[in-house]
Amino acid sequence: MLAVAKIRLILYSILGLIIIFLIYQAVVPLGQITYSITPCDNSFFIQKLQPKERVSEVDKTGCTQKIIGEPVYFNLNTQRTFNQAAVTVTYQDSGQNNIIELGPQADEWKNYILRPLENKIIDGLNWNKISGNGAVLYQREKKFKTIEEFLNNLPPREEILAYKYDLPRREIMEDLPASCDTAHCAVPARSLTHKIPPLRGAYQFYTYLKNEPLDFSFSFSDLNLNKDADNIKVAIYYKDEQIAEKNLPDERGGEEERQRTDAGNIKLNMANLPEGFYKISVIANDDIITDKIISSQNIVSFINRIWLAENENKPIALYSDVPEATISTLNAASLQKINVNGDSLELAETYRQFSLPTRQSQSTLKLKTGDVILSGAGVFSFSEDAFYDPDYKKMVKTTDVDEEKINYIITSYSSQNEGEVSSPRPLDSWKTKTVSFDLTKAFRYKNNYNFIISVPGLIAEDGVDDWVEIKNIKVELKGSTIFDKFQNFQF
Repeated sequence: MLAVAKIRLILYSILGLIIIFLIYQAVVPLGQITYSITPCDNSFFIQKLQPKERVSEVDKTGCTQKIIGEPVYFNLNTQRTFNQAAVTVTYQDSGQNNIIELGPQADEWKNYILRPLENKIIDGLNWNKISGNGAVLYQREKKFKTIEEFLNNLPPREEILAYKYDLPRREIMEDLPASCDTAHCAVPARSLTHKIPPLRGAYQFYTYLKNEPLDFSFSFSDLNLNKDADNIKVAIYYKDEQIAEKNLPDERGGEEERQRTDAGNIKLNMANLPEGFYKISVIANDDIITDKIISSQNIVSFINRIWLAENENKPIALYSDVPEATISTLNAASLQKINVNGDSLELAETYRQFSLPTRQSQSTLKLKTGDVILSGAGVFSFSEDAFYDPDYKKMVKTTDVDEEKINYIITSYSSQNEGEVSSPRPLDSWKTKTVSFDLTKAFRYKNNYNFIISVPGLIAEDGVDDWVEIKNIKVELKGSTIFDKFQNFQF
């Protein structure tokens, strides 16, 4: 009996230690912890890469897994919040993809804070390099000695490329529309609804004011396809600072009926605003359709991404400066051939992105019908008169710095192997890269931070043998200690 009691005591002690260890792993009383996983592991804290259609089967011999299509995601499950995360990935790749990026979800509308693990375009440069204040400047021919000198004496816009660095956007339009003069830029109220088709979900755009009020009217409807509240917010930004917002809470109900209903209107009318560019963000989920936009503003240029809603097979024309147009659809009825500067881009499958380099400062895209998502590093407008991009050109996976006559590249990315020729790497050429994030700016839902791994141009089932193979993902987290939390607790 004594021996049995000792065995039970040992077993209970082991079980107790396991429970204490698991509680420690979840609560993290000292505020710092590291989680690590290989593709062979099952972890409560770091989930496996998803979706399954974009990853290969796990190679159990080496405990590795290939990403064959992008993007892929993994959840970081934590029972408490953290302030910082350093994510280290050990990987190798086929050498055919120029850019690999990673980052956490930023908001509930699935925007992500992306940081580069690798950029082969920059890695292959043999240009002069200077660093400072979190920025790296590459110069084809050395002209500037410091980052500050460059920023204070910016060269012509067409010579500069930005990658993961926000240069100050143009504040004043030097080439104002013909209807403007030094005293007045207002035009008679006109409707842009005949040029802007219905849009789905969230979007943002630039507009420009000079001696005129900010004047926009939005009409919305609700598809009622999900059970969540379909709230709508419109926020106005000037010089990246929010100056106003209007909200339209979902008090309509009808989520169970799956019938489209009127969701109301939001009108913006703000006078005595300074001249310059303004950004307007419409924040809504994919249940919300913007049926009409009415405005008297000249410039309406949509930023990076728009989802054209269904529009009864009416043709749509857009103007854009994106260096590469990326198009997808969830609707089989919207499969079509899209005209991009006279070239044909076939949207041949649902739930798959198709891309085409434009290599022009301004491109024309013509679609036969809507319910299509368009994206790219630039802006989209529905008329040439409304088209204007105050931002600097961004680097994408197809960028050719020689062809585009770029002389300067400014970035927050610091190359770890400059001058290396981009070429397919031999197997077992593993690389380990670390990127850090401010988790206070990340979105957390049901105890999870959602991360994305993006490899632009990596498409599953495209017949190309390209991939990124993952060997290990490690996440180092830092946050408040349990003692800090007690000190800040309000009794």
